[in-house]
Amino acid sequence: MRCTGLVLEVRAVAYYDVFPKEHKLLIDIHHHYNPSVKNFVDTLIRDMDAAGVHKVCLISSRPRHSDQEERDWKRIFKDYSERIIGFGTVCPGRGPENSPEIIDEYYSRGFKGLKFINPTKRYDHDDFLVYYEKAEDYGMPALFHTGVVARKSFDRREDVSSEYMRPVHLDRIARWCPKLRIVAAHMGDPWFSEAYNTSQKHPLMWLDISGKGIWLKAEAIRRHLWIRLRPEKLVFGLDEPSSQYLRLIHAWDTIFYEMGLDQKQRDMIFGETAAKILGIKT
Repeated sequence: MRCTGLVLEVRAVAYYDVFPKEHKLLIDIHHHYNPSVKNFVDTLIRDMDAAGVHKVCLISSRPRHSDQEERDWKRIFKDYSERIIGFGTVCPGRGPENSPEIIDEYYSRGFKGLKFINPTKRYDHDDFLVYYEKAEDYGMPALFHTGVVARKSFDRREDVSSEYMRPVHLDRIARWCPKLRIVAAHMGDPWFSEAYNTSQKHPLMWLDISGKGIWLKAEAIRRHLWIRLRPEKLVFGLDEPSSQYLRLIHAWDTIFYEMGLDQKQRDMIFGETAAKILGIKT
């Protein structure tokens, strides 16, 4: 700034004077196929268009899914490959359908990435390194559920441990497979500090902001921002029905704006960083 007589001229513009603009690229890096939704593909595309979402990483329900889901995937790969990026679900160690060879199958069918969840041992167990080696060799980004996982049933026994999915267990994987692009879903909720510290050490590890409890996530981001966490480490993910796009995009954009993140930094979170992870030219 400079002072001319009694007139004070301010050249710099504060972040809060530049209101949020529409994101030129908006990518949802975490979205699940839901076999119970009628006309799922049409509904997803409609909601994406309404919310200005350009691309979505859609996660299969399981390796051996229903005939209807298989028909939907064939349609997606044929008609919507520019909008919908297929991610195959893998639960390491859980029976023949989750053997390491499923990654070869996913790749051959056109899936571009992988979602890992509910392993029978820690993610970084020796038995599971072959999964990540294959993903690295194929150039498939790996999205890991991190943090406490939801229960599928309240009246049946489950052999699932959230402890196996702590974000720190991705540390060995990132070191073992240095070219593997890793995304820790949900920022490791509730192990936020562990997730931030682990991702800080690895240039190819990011955190998605998907899932419930956004005020807890926002509070954790604000507390660690510029200390162990930078905006370029965060990517937008929904992990909710597509009908919630408008609500959650607006909520997160507003939260980041109020934290003082400028348009460029928010553009990274909502699409530009995901494009780099997915190998999309912008």
